[in-house]
Amino acid sequence: MDKFLLLLLMLGPLPVVFFQAQALMCTVCSSFKDGRCLKGKGNCTLNSVSACRTMNIFIFSETDGWLQDHTELDCQNFCFPSQLYYEQVKVSTYCCKNQDFCNRYQKFVNKEIY
Repeated sequence: MDKFLLLLLMLGPLPVVFFQAQALMCTVCSSFKDGRCLKGKGNCTLNSVSACRTMNIFIFSETDGWLQDHTELDCQNFCFPSQLYYEQVKVSTYCCKNQDFCNRYQKFVNKEIY
């Protein structure tokens, strides 16, 4: 009987270890331009209400139209996909939480938006 109790005590925490959800990771960069992170490179971990965010910032030029200025990558609570315009600036926001580093920068490909 003592061996049975000891075995139960030893096996007790195992289901908790096997069934814990893995936290998702996102890429962080406060200024991504020309294929590389210029400032603030790192990672962040999602919590239950956050998502990986990609924000593309564009500046309007009379001769060339909308030109990408830079991209920001991070974790954001209550992330909402959007396109906002303010005078000569456009900010396009994409959100994802389908896999680790889903916000890793990819040049203007169709991003999965949740």
